[in-house]
Amino acid sequence: MTNRPRAIVAGLAVATGLALAACSGPAGSGASGPHSPVKVGYLLPLTGVFTSNGTSEEDGFKLGLKNFGSSVDGHPIDPTYLNTQGEPSDALTAATQLVTRDHVQLVEGPLLSSEISVVAPFVLGRGTVEDDLYLASPEQESDYGKYHLGFTSDWNGYQPTSEGAAWAYNTMHWRHVTVVGLNISYGWQGVGGFEAEFKKLGGTIDKSIWVPSDAVEMSSYVSSIPNNTQAVFVVLSGSQAANFVNTYAQFGLKGKVPLMGITTLTDQAALPAEHSSAATGVYTDAQYCDDLPSAVNQKFANDYHAAYGEYPSYYSEAGYTKAEILVKALRSLHGDVTSEAALAKAMEQVHISAPRGPVSLSPATWSPVENEYICKVENVHGTLRNVPIVTDKNVQPWGTLPKSVYESAFAKQSSGPPSP
Repeated sequence: MTNRPRAIVAGLAVATGLALAACSGPAGSGASGPHSPVKVGYLLPLTGVFTSNGTSEEDGFKLGLKNFGSSVDGHPIDPTYLNTQGEPSDALTAATQLVTRDHVQLVEGPLLSSEISVVAPFVLGRGTVEDDLYLASPEQESDYGKYHLGFTSDWNGYQPTSEGAAWAYNTMHWRHVTVVGLNISYGWQGVGGFEAEFKKLGGTIDKSIWVPSDAVEMSSYVSSIPNNTQAVFVVLSGSQAANFVNTYAQFGLKGKVPLMGITTLTDQAALPAEHSSAATGVYTDAQYCDDLPSAVNQKFANDYHAAYGEYPSYYSEAGYTKAEILVKALRSLHGDVTSEAALAKAMEQVHISAPRGPVSLSPATWSPVENEYICKVENVHGTLRNVPIVTDKNVQPWGTLPKSVYESAFAKQSSGPPSP
């Protein structure tokens, strides 16, 4: 990605966060009045392995406020961006500051599933609204129903990957696949959704390879791929995804063993760092392709490119959609957040046509019902883009899996990888 100067608020020390919690008032104590601000806290990894993901999401949210409105009926939307560094402890410390000192009325949840798992129970338990990027655990889902203050506006890992497995088996006729995943719940669940559907259809997983969240070099993982596997499915993100795609080609596997992955393998948070010869032709199962032909997406993608000099990643679209949901909900409240419960209810009821397509929330999981796509990396007018080649409309959070199978797998793979 293009390097742009930005103010980064470093993660605070855990002790400082605990001290703030001890001496501050209850959540939701911000003032309400004719011109009172809507205080939003945004948790993002702005340094570390996942920096490009975090900066993309921040840029998308800022563009959303520019396009949809940074003030509603005289109430300015006042965001505070804090750096989590991709670390759960730092994310919890930053969330503590936002809720107990800054008294935000909404937390836009952190980016990594490992961060979300610790932040969501704290924020929701303190009576603050949380809009999460990803549905990471059954506890998070349960707290949505318990407190009626939270939801996931972007996705569930089983949606795209189960759809992708069905396409891999039925269209590509792959029967033996090796899977590579980030060794946190995001990877476990993404691989799990693919495995569950692929095995259900009769396919075989040749090998499962797990990558630590702090890994940079990908050679040892690529070299572990069996020689006789038919295809490789990957759940990695950011610089890890870019390094994997480049290393895969360097090891001579490009053109011999097809490469497929989840959204983040080639989204625009990773694609600019991937060599054209390595990335072209890679498939992803995704809730967003940056070259979707809809008028809504083309406007968004072109606006984003004009603002930042690059095309939007999935994280950019997630931030942009979060802004649209917030602004539309605030308009129904005339901008005055008199209670966090009213804000949460208004946000839960929003139905929008986002760049990714129609988005609404399932009351079964409080995560989206939305389109899923198979994308392919292609050179479009001299720039690598993710081009949709298949569209599955209005996919439920559990994807192609029976809801009961999803619920069982989700519970297991929130705390560990799928069984071999």
